[in-house]
Amino acid sequence: MGVAANLSKEPVVTSATKSLDPLFLAHGAPTLAIRDIPAHRFLRELGPKSVAPRGIVILSPHWETAGQKISAPGPLKTIHDFRGFSQELHNIQYDAVAEQSLVDAVAKQLNEAGIAFEEDASWGLDHGAWVPLSLTFPAPEVPIVALSLPHDSTPRSIQALGKALHPLGNQGILLIGSGSTTHNLSEIKPEGTPPPDWVLEFDAWLDEKMALGKIYAFDDMETAPHFRRAHPTEEHLLPVFFAMGAGGDHATPRLLHRSYDHGTLSMSYYRFSAGVN
Repeated sequence: MGVAANLSKEPVVTSATKSLDPLFLAHGAPTLAIRDIPAHRFLRELGPKSVAPRGIVILSPHWETAGQKISAPGPLKTIHDFRGFSQELHNIQYDAVAEQSLVDAVAKQLNEAGIAFEEDASWGLDHGAWVPLSLTFPAPEVPIVALSLPHDSTPRSIQALGKALHPLGNQGILLIGSGSTTHNLSEIKPEGTPPPDWVLEFDAWLDEKMALGKIYAFDDMETAPHFRRAHPTEEHLLPVFFAMGAGGDHATPRLLHRSYDHGTLSMSYYRFSAGVN
């Protein structure tokens, strides 16, 4: 069992508290946890290069719910929400804890933003959360709160969720959106296949629009090049807007790493910080 770090009931910004910019982490296939591919190596190196967070709040597209939910205080079970993979993957346990004080801090910000939510003790960390976390922070020694993705989410609503939690970044809490910038499992290619043009063109469009730091740039996603080919359903793209909102007003991304897995899975990783008006 990982040991949860202590947070005060009301986290306070001090001179010793490092403000943390939010991240978007691609989680790809569950095998990312054990396959020696560029994205795996990047995540392994990201943690040691980063300031240790006092807590982590992560949104995964694999916890879709009617309305907003957050993990309840207590141990977070490792959910192996996949089939057809090796026993090695099923044996991985990421023993994280949602500490009461971190849950309270998340709840406080959601309440202040007028975002209705429920605490849920039935979930935990699905592979969209524990796979990237297990590589970046292999010892779950800080408290973690999981956020669900409501069924009716839009880029604007998820950006607003991120903005509501933005103050937590100033308290040394790391806000993470986990997903994929291209996610069409019906077009997965053999390992080592170079990315096709439609994948590259959608990623380029997304980079260009996010650099504007304006959420209205995503009001009509259907106009994006190859949008429905890149995302037959958009749940894996939406967490990028959580990280964007969590970066504050006019947040823009810095691309930390990009590689491609099985040709069509874009393994893109961003850090968001406030841009310029």
